[in-house]
This record gives sequence, C-alpha cells and structure tokens, in this order.
Amino acid sequence: MVVASTPSSAKAFLKTLDQNFSNRPPNAGATHLAYDSQDMVFADYGSRWKLLRKLSNLHMLGGKALEDWSKVREVEMGHMISTMYDCSKKNETVVVAEMLTYAMANMIGQVILSRRVFETKGSESNEFKDMVVELMTTAGYFNIGDFIPILAWLDLQGIERGMKRLHKKFDALLIKMIEEHVASSHKSPRVKPDFLDTLIAQSKEDSDGEKLTLTNIKALLLVCTINPYLLSNFFPC
Repeated sequence: MVVASTPSSAKAFLKTLDQNFSNRPPNAGATHLAYDSQDMVFADYGSRWKLLRKLSNLHMLGGKALEDWSKVREVEMGHMISTMYDCSKKNETVVVAEMLTYAMANMIGQVILSRRVFETKGSESNEFKDMVVELMTTAGYFNIGDFIPILAWLDLQGIERGMKRLHKKFDALLIKMIEEHVASSHKSPRVKPDFLDTLIAQSKEDSDGEKLTLTNIKALLLVCTINPYLLSNFFPC
C-alpha cells in the first residue's frame, strides 16, 4: 500500500498518473460473479466503462432520470405502506428492512423492466433475497487466491466453487428477465422506453466505437438487482 501524504504525491496519483491507478485490482468475485469484470463497478477505465457510466447516468441515476421516474417511486411507496397497513390489521409482524428491500427492488424493476419484480411476500422474492445475501457474503470472504495468485487455481477454501454455482443462478435469472422483456415488447411496444430497452438498443448501435454485448448488459443488470438489498442496509429500521 502507498499513502499519498503530501500535496505533490497526491497530485501525481490523482491527476498526473490518474489513469494508471483508476482500475480495481482483479479478484475472484469480479471474475466469477461480475462476468469477468464486465460491469460498471469492475470494468477497466476506458471507452466501454465511459459508455456504461453515461447510459446509467442518463437513464437511471442522473437528476433528470430520477425526476422522470418519481411517479414510480411514489406509487411503490404507496404499495409498501398499504401492505404495512394490511399486516397491522391482521396483527402480523412487519419487518421494515424486508419491506424496503422489496419496495426498492420493485422500483428498480419498473425503471429497468417496466414491471414490478416481486410481490411483497412469496417464495420467489424470498429466494431472490437469499441469493443476494449469499452473493454479498461470498464476495466479502477473505480469499487466499486474491492475495497469493499462484495458489488461486487450488481454491483452497472452496470459495470460487461457491461463486461459480451462485453465478449460474443469477445468470439464469437475468436471462429469464431479458427474454421475458423482449417477448413483452414485441407483443405491446412501450410508450416510454425503459433502461433495458436502452441497453438492448445500444447493443445494436455503435457509440464512439463501442457496442454493448449481452454479457455487458447482464453484468450491469446484476449490479442493479443487488442494489435494493445494499440500500436497505442503510435504512434497517
């Protein structure tokens, strides 16, 4: 580790040589969970990463996009509060962290796929949450192979085997989402394109010499699907 403790060294790292230090170091999580670093989090700095950032900011994360989708958030919060009220009338326990997870998953689902992804309760939503918990737990393990690459192929702790198994689950889920989305768009074209429509269109067009591949799209969707659980950890009560 190098600590840039003076203005001149900080300038060297953050301005003069910034591109040399912009990329994240490779690790098993990025390789086996994030489609070999094809998402916006782990992708190397360059034209592909700039395109992913541009699309995300314009159509999902930027101020204009957040304003355009404000009605979706309002409606989904109404669903959540209504569900809480129904539970209270039945004297059922309300786990706010779970409610937030499902609400945010549905908000993002409508922005990305133009549909609610999960009902508040059910086996499908519980399975999704369990997968996200497992992904975040697995990605946080201390993996010897990340620090001693010569031992990585041995997978001494069995972490990479678990990552590959979990990746197959998420990949199947993402492929199902994309196929259902394409099928529904053929039946009834959407008035307002959603985020996945934009990504699919970008895979057919050349932007500054870059095209998105199906792997890029799945990797970006993976980040979007785990975000609701991450956000709910900031609002646990």
